[in-house]
Amino acid sequence: ISEPISNPTDNDNSKDVKSSKKARLNFPKPCGALKKMLKRRRKSVSQSPDFISQEDRSRLSGGNNTRSQLHKNATASYEAGFDCIENDDYKTAQQHFQNALRARLTIYGANHSKVIEVHEAMGHVAVMQGDIEKADYHFNIVQTRRGNVTISV
Repeated sequence: ISEPISNPTDNDNSKDVKSSKKARLNFPKPCGALKKMLKRRRKSVSQSPDFISQEDRSRLSGGNNTRSQLHKNATASYEAGFDCIENDDYKTAQQHFQNALRARLTIYGANHSKVIEVHEAMGHVAVMQGDIEKADYHFNIVQTRRGNVTISV
């Protein structure tokens, strides 16, 4: 006849509960860093798991690199370049045309007429700055892609 391994009247779990209470009392109160971490954790847990910030939403939808945004930036930069020319600020005009060129290359490709007109404007600004090499570079691009160049001084 076999004997039971343990008596059903012995409650071993009660010893574990008492010992864990004692263990908890032996630890000091949480330090400031632990309190801050727990506070941050509570804040992050309180947000929905589907929560997405406006910045993340913009980044996921393409942010400033969407086609319409690039088109707006290209147009604004192109127009700003001419505003700078009117004020005889050729260096800033060249920077605006460079930004417009990058955006239009991304949108349209190298052989599009809008890209060619930016090259032509950059050539004219280079002439006004006295940089003949840069002007030749841009006018050569215009000539090979369109066929005619009008130089105004």
